[in-house]
Amino acid sequence: MWQNALRMAKSTAKLLFRNKAFLVVGILIPVISTVCMNMWNNMEKAEINDKVYELESMSTQIAYHVDYYRYPVKVYDKTNDEESKNICDNLDAAGIFQIFHVDVSNASDNAILENAKETALNDKVGAIIVLEKNPSDSTVYSVGEDKRFDLLVQSFELIVNNHDAIKYAPELTYVSVESGDEVNYNEVRTITYCLAIASIAFVFGGVLILGTILQEKQDHVYSRILLTKANKASYLLSKIILVVGISLFQALVMLISFSVLVKANIGITTFQFFIIVLMEGLIFNFLSVCAGLYCRSMAGSAFLSFVIWSMSALLSGSYFDIAGASENYKRVALLMPERWAMFSVSRFQNGRAGGYSLILCATMAYLVIIFVVGILGLKLNEEE
Repeated sequence: MWQNALRMAKSTAKLLFRNKAFLVVGILIPVISTVCMNMWNNMEKAEINDKVYELESMSTQIAYHVDYYRYPVKVYDKTNDEESKNICDNLDAAGIFQIFHVDVSNASDNAILENAKETALNDKVGAIIVLEKNPSDSTVYSVGEDKRFDLLVQSFELIVNNHDAIKYAPELTYVSVESGDEVNYNEVRTITYCLAIASIAFVFGGVLILGTILQEKQDHVYSRILLTKANKASYLLSKIILVVGISLFQALVMLISFSVLVKANIGITTFQFFIIVLMEGLIFNFLSVCAGLYCRSMAGSAFLSFVIWSMSALLSGSYFDIAGASENYKRVALLMPERWAMFSVSRFQNGRAGGYSLILCATMAYLVIIFVVGILGLKLNEEE
């Protein structure tokens, strides 16, 4: 079976290499997406201020200024005097909390409470403090579930008034479900841009292989193959070998480009980069072949592959930071292969070898699902 599969894969591979489209999806796009990392790595990053942020008004958004490494806290200051500013400075000096200070001395209590609720629902904030004229009467609100909130309350009590208890208001606590590892988008965006562009080469690589399958059925090559010693299993195995081969070829092209042409430091090794792009290539090449089995035409499969590429890159957060997005959006992002690549890259950048197991397990999970759906598609084609 292996010999028959290898023989069929070899003959089909010759046809693929002669196809001019292969030069684009196999070489040109992978090289361009990799070389452009030099340009993307030099893009300006959002400046992180290690001092207390002074907000112009209560409605000012803080999501665009949040430091990934610190716990964001919005302080509504009813007095705006030196004592309240010292409290904010002391909280900020702890290094764990990022303080956003706003003067609300002229605002009513109802306006402050309404704005606090709106901030909790629509902005990226971990906790809210309403600072009263007598600091001991202040209220600390929790937004979401974060272990650092207890530390904030303890620190605030120590700073304010000799361990006096601070009122805790559970009525403003909004539960948030963590969607896995956090990703520092400023650190991983260079490689996510690369993967987003390279993915279009991956999906259309699968389309090229699908084209050979459709052509062989149209010309009755598949029927003649079954009349020989080859069987359905060897034919299917030959196509799997082709998908793995083209994924490996694209990954090697990107590896060579990364080693020779990329001068930017993205925080991961050459081998780690190769593993990431190879796993993504396997997923998208197999996915486009599987999806095309249900289209039964090159035009339909090309359109569907383009939709898969564009939607997965968009929803995964490859183009922009989704740290401040809703939990439902983050759950949807977890369905996209690029999101797991971002988690793995983040682990690699932090010196954690767990990035290997994460990307390998995620890839295996995707491939198992794709194979099951693909087998169903093959059976439907045979019945018709």
